[in-house]
Amino acid sequence: MRCRAPIYYQKFKCIADRCRHSCCVGWEIDVDEESRRIYRSLTGEIGNTVRAALVEDAEGAHFALQPNGRCALLDDRGLCRLISAVGEEYLCDICREHPRFYNEVGDCLECGIGACCEEAARLMLEEPDYRTLVCVWEDNCEENPITVSDFDAKTQRERLYDLLSNGTRAYADRLKAITAMYDISEAALSDETVLERLEYLYDEHRSLFAGFSAAPMAEGVDAAYCERFLAYLIYRHASGAHNGQEFRLAVGSALLLERFFRTLWLSNGLTAAESARIVSEEMEYSEENIAVLRHALLCR
Repeated sequence: MRCRAPIYYQKFKCIADRCRHSCCVGWEIDVDEESRRIYRSLTGEIGNTVRAALVEDAEGAHFALQPNGRCALLDDRGLCRLISAVGEEYLCDICREHPRFYNEVGDCLECGIGACCEEAARLMLEEPDYRTLVCVWEDNCEENPITVSDFDAKTQRERLYDLLSNGTRAYADRLKAITAMYDISEAALSDETVLERLEYLYDEHRSLFAGFSAAPMAEGVDAAYCERFLAYLIYRHASGAHNGQEFRLAVGSALLLERFFRTLWLSNGLTAAESARIVSEEMEYSEENIAVLRHALLCR
């Protein structure tokens, strides 16, 4: 099996204590059974510390959160005590993999890094080449073979990227061509009643998305950030589609999320990377919110 990723993928490294939005704060982190078994056998002070931080019940295990929402293993400097003591190889699956994601595409596995991570968002927006995929690992293991879909999402994606990356056309014209290609109505992309049906992690973010129906249109060099964010959304959400309708809805929801991004970035004084991170955190990583967006597209 071969695993491919965008060229910025291998540049990613957790920035740990320099991160302003740590994934070790505010999230209840589930611990997989293999890691749970390893933690039970850890010796010394770190073993006692990890076991004290574990909350175990019949449904599984997770790391406890302190009253301020920080993981019990996070020290005062914002560093993981487990990594400091014994290394990253002792992290549980979720901590080791975040913010990575995976899709089966054709006969390959494709992976990437999610924009909910501020460092991932920065790398993705600063890389002009979103089309080139590089092999990040390859093995001969047949234990988990890829199930090849009859629907060729990769070819559909490349066709869409041909249009999106056409710098001879204004960015607004490229977006219009994409909506026409996949029969996505402007009414569905500008219906602000959808905001009333969304859930929010942070209530202060709710007002940031208002006015997305009239989101400013970036052009020139600024449009590159919009283009790259949309390309990332297509790569992540449309690449694993198993049929044309699933691909169309993924593209439609990506266009909505790109419009949310433009609203935050160009109307609220946020940086491009912070805008991408908030959209990803609030919308893209919520299965419920993605379902709301896709339902809105279906109803038009």
